[in-house]
Amino acid sequence: MNILLEKLNPLVTKCGLDNMDEIEILKGPCKKIGVRPAHVVFICAVVSVASIVLGIAARFLSTFVSMIYPAYRSIKAIESDNKEDDRQWLSYWILFSLITLADSSIGFVLEFIPFYHVIRLALFVVLFHPSFNGAEKVYKIVVQPVYLKYHKHIDQQIDQVSNKLKNQNMY
Repeated sequence: MNILLEKLNPLVTKCGLDNMDEIEILKGPCKKIGVRPAHVVFICAVVSVASIVLGIAARFLSTFVSMIYPAYRSIKAIESDNKEDDRQWLSYWILFSLITLADSSIGFVLEFIPFYHVIRLALFVVLFHPSFNGAEKVYKIVVQPVYLKYHKHIDQQIDQVSNKLKNQNMY
């Protein structure tokens, strides 16, 4: 078994999963069974992608994968002094929210696209994987121009609603 797992090391490294060996919650159980935490994460990722491709719990798994790693990296970003990673993860969560909103609105149509959940997962991986840094790029190209054009109007609308709620003692 260890020889087989050792053959995974180059793939684990290429996928950028070596840092998964540092996750405390995985260290104990993995040590007991004699495997690297990075191997467990890699195998879970492969099984998840295979399940998504086969359509087994595809929505759940693609949502889970697009949330769990980014959530962990977001916590690390908050706890670090580096502000660049804050920007990456804030950009990711903005895009995640927009994609999820669109998916909730028109997902019933998107479900008819073959391998939709594979495409959706690939999009999220491009957005969150450090080698792509896709979230910041997409944010600058898509979201930022729209924000700069409409943010004053949106702020005015939010202020109006807030004032109405304050006047009615609702908050």
